[in-house]
Amino acid sequence: MKKVQNKQMGKMQNGAEMQKGSVNALMVADGEIQNITLNEAEVESLLYMIEEEKMSRDIYDALYELTGIDSFDVISNSEQKHYDKLLEVASKAGVDTTTISDEAGVYINSEIQDLYTTLLAQGSLSLEDAVDVGILIEQTEIADLQSTIEGTDITLLGQVYSHFLDASQNHLVALESIA
Repeated sequence: MKKVQNKQMGKMQNGAEMQKGSVNALMVADGEIQNITLNEAEVESLLYMIEEEKMSRDIYDALYELTGIDSFDVISNSEQKHYDKLLEVASKAGVDTTTISDEAGVYINSEIQDLYTTLLAQGSLSLEDAVDVGILIEQTEIADLQSTIEGTDITLLGQVYSHFLDASQNHLVALESIA
C-alpha cells in the first residue's frame, strides 16, 4: 500500500486565507470574560485548524459509510464537536469564516482538498487501509496541535487546542487497537 507522507498531512497554512492585523474577542472562561487577541499567525492557524477538523470529520464519515466500523462514527462525531468549537471561537474573535464551505469534501485550502481526495481513495481500498488512514490523520493532528500549541499563548484558544490534542491521542489509541 502506498502511504501518504506525513509531510503532506503537515501544516499547510500557506494556502489558508489570512486576516490582517490582530483580532480581539471577548470569551468567557471560568465565569469571567477574557480578552483574547489573535495575531495574524494565530488567525491563519485557526482557519487551518478549522479546515483540518472538517476534513478529518469528512474522512471519518466516509470511512464509516464504507466499513461500518463504529470507531469511525464515534471519532467523526468528536471531530464535528471540534469543528463547531473552532467555528465558535472564530466567530467570537471576529474571524471571517464565511468562505469555508459546509459541503463535505470541499475546502478552501487546495492542499487540504488534495489531501482529502488522496486519503479518501487510500482509505477506500480495504479495512486495513481505512484504519491506516485514520491512524495517519490522528498522528498528524497530534503533531500539528503540538506545534500550534507551542506557538500559541496560554489563552482560551491554547486550552481548546490542548483539549483537541488529548482527544486526538485518545482517537489514535482507539484506532491502533483496531489495527
